[in-house]
Amino acid sequence: MLRLSNTLTSRFALALCACGGFALSAAAQEFRVETEVFVADEPEPASRTVTLFENGAVYEFIDEAHQIVVYRRGNEDRPGRFILLDTTAKRRTDVPVDRMDALMEKIQAWAAVQKDPMMKFSAEPDFKEQYDRELGQLTLSSKEWTYKAATVTAEDAAALIRYRDFTDAYAKLNALMHGEAPPGPRLALNAALEKHGIVPVEIRRILGNDEDTQVRAAHLFSWRLSRNDRSRIDEAQRFLANYEKVDNETYRTALR
Repeated sequence: MLRLSNTLTSRFALALCACGGFALSAAAQEFRVETEVFVADEPEPASRTVTLFENGAVYEFIDEAHQIVVYRRGNEDRPGRFILLDTTAKRRTDVPVDRMDALMEKIQAWAAVQKDPMMKFSAEPDFKEQYDRELGQLTLSSKEWTYKAATVTAEDAAALIRYRDFTDAYAKLNALMHGEAPPGPRLALNAALEKHGIVPVEIRRILGNDEDTQVRAAHLFSWRLSRNDRSRIDEAQRFLANYEKVDNETYRTALR
């Protein structure tokens, strides 16, 4: 299925501001995250993205794929949804979160009975968890999959919850649109981080014992949006208003 980016599900790390904390006030609704993802020992990042959190939505700019992903969380009046923008074909498609969640449940049920150990593990991950609060080191380990995260204490629970809501939903979207394994391991990591009230500074993911599968991601958090950020949001909003709306299959086919 549609691949938004070959590294979007590797959103694993936060490189926080120099003070070392997650010092975003509860009243603040706007912040940004720059993401770089490194594969194996490659010195250059395989992917760079910019994610902008503003009052009403989250905007993910995937420059190398010429795409923008917009996330609007649901409320009592309307369900949440993702809106995918193809800036080359000038098309958009909508993915309702409730429909995505229903399909994800079916995918997880299917994956749980497969013979492939990685597929089965992704549906029902069973990690051994170790957390050293003094060192800020969180490890989720298994023979199939391992996360090693260097972390700091989250100083603002509301910001952490909002970031987790987006990354949880995004992990499900990627798994659904890629036709890949369920995002159970990433969701388990997110749950462990929230349980301990921490955010990751760096996370390394290894499949099995193969170091060649290592993915390391680093995010740079900033506590305010720049003038350029706001210009990018304004541009994305114009795209939302003007792009041709197509169904998911038509959108996916155009990106092949």
